[in-house]
Amino acid sequence: MPIGVHTSTAGGISRSVARATELECTTMQVFVSSPRTWKADALKDSEVRDFKKFRKEAELAPIVVHTSYLINLATPSEEAYEKSKKLFTDELRIAKEIKAEYIVTHPGSFHDEDEKFGIKRVAMALMESAKSIKGKLPVILIENTAGGGTQIGGKLSNIGKIIKASKGVRVGLCYDTCHGFAAGYPFNTKKDGLKLISEIDEGVGLKNLKVIHLNDSKGECGSKVDRHEHLGKGKLGGAAMASFLSDKRVREIPLILETPKSDDDADTRNLKEARKLQRSKKK
Repeated sequence: MPIGVHTSTAGGISRSVARATELECTTMQVFVSSPRTWKADALKDSEVRDFKKFRKEAELAPIVVHTSYLINLATPSEEAYEKSKKLFTDELRIAKEIKAEYIVTHPGSFHDEDEKFGIKRVAMALMESAKSIKGKLPVILIENTAGGGTQIGGKLSNIGKIIKASKGVRVGLCYDTCHGFAAGYPFNTKKDGLKLISEIDEGVGLKNLKVIHLNDSKGECGSKVDRHEHLGKGKLGGAAMASFLSDKRVREIPLILETPKSDDDADTRNLKEARKLQRSKKK
């Protein structure tokens, strides 16, 4: 099971590789533009070249790109939809250029419409964006959400519907443990961990689960509160994590930690805890 963290690209995306290898990561996730702006500038050729060279030398795989937080592909607003679709397309193009295997995006909110509208809207955006770029693209992963307000993705079945509706596009699931817990999927006991695997299979299909965001949760189950916590410090149970991670149906799925970076050693501690969870079930 490859394991890594969301890695800073400060000073250039190629520098993210060194940061990941220092933590002994075997995979990693990055932004390719500022996550809170509407602009995704093309990367310099030298940065793209160095990134691909360094990640190959470091044997990091897969590379996961996370899109901007501003993107809302489910919105009924035409202006916001077109802006979101353009930004998603620009980031998808950059992800392809650096040869990332996956690109993760939040599906967004349907506001004063309904779930059916939001699902159709997201699928249409994915198809239009993918069609506008030539060549083999990274697999697009829809991340499950905490389900607050009118968010799409709190229910796994909605992500399954987006995948089915996205004709001609490779689309899968990135499952976030904090978001799922906040949305109402229990994750405290060994039984919860095994049940979640069955629920993912039923709602999305296990073959479509490509990446796991392993995060603890500050909020309670069903709280709809999207607040990540350090592993072992939140409301999720270690028994659930251990049974989930070690099950043969998911144990080779890449893990990305998005736990708080509260100090310089936070990533090191959380990676240590994640590896401990993996080993605890193997004994």
